[in-house]
Amino acid sequence: MNKKWKIFGIQTNVEWYDVKTKFKQLTRKITYSFLVRELICSIVSIYMKLVYFSSKRIFVNREILSEVATNKSPLICVFWHNRLMMIPFATREPKKLFPGYNFMTLASKHGDGHFVGRIMEKFGLISIYGSSKDGRKSSRGIDLASFRKIFDGLKKGYSLGITPDGPRGPNQKINGEIVNIARISGAGILATSYSCSKFKQIKTWDEFKIPLPFSTLCFYFDEKPFYIDKKADEQEMEKIKISLEERMNFVQDESLKLTR
Repeated sequence: MNKKWKIFGIQTNVEWYDVKTKFKQLTRKITYSFLVRELICSIVSIYMKLVYFSSKRIFVNREILSEVATNKSPLICVFWHNRLMMIPFATREPKKLFPGYNFMTLASKHGDGHFVGRIMEKFGLISIYGSSKDGRKSSRGIDLASFRKIFDGLKKGYSLGITPDGPRGPNQKINGEIVNIARISGAGILATSYSCSKFKQIKTWDEFKIPLPFSTLCFYFDEKPFYIDKKADEQEMEKIKISLEERMNFVQDESLKLTR
């Protein structure tokens, strides 16, 4: 039941629900303003660097990124949404060795996605905003303009980093668009993950992990990518999705073992 709101003890005709709604709208408007967003993204990126440089670092099969950078072979690195935060550091060494090597990421068009995309840009990655059609949280899929940017980048030999269970789940389940991108473009799909010995888990749909400083970080790449025949039918695609999910869970578990 709505209650009337009192200001300095004077009864008003404004409902408490309306006050809360207006306050939320104002807070959201301030939070997503350019200056505040830049400040938040800068703080997060500084924290990520603190975690990275204060921690022991382990890399497994990282040379595969150097190989694709050398050969300009298109590659799609897939990792679960809850392991998103430290992924930009996986590209650090290849980008140093190969200045022309570019790594694209796909972010949602809605407000939270812009935070993620901007943080990725601060680490030299190319953000493509388009994992929710028309910018609506309730809608799913990648819009046509974003598809074009992805395929153009893959044709140039860029790599794409993507969370196949994002932006809203279900958790650790692959949607069909990822394997379709690989099938059409001819790019390989590489299961990727990282784990941290000390982290804070947030109560979100994906049980997001925030790594803590002075930990052990392990970045783990699968031994080889999946390649999908352009003529693969729906049944074959479904089998590939299942196999890819298994490999993603495998590299996640292996990376966790190495941090203990």
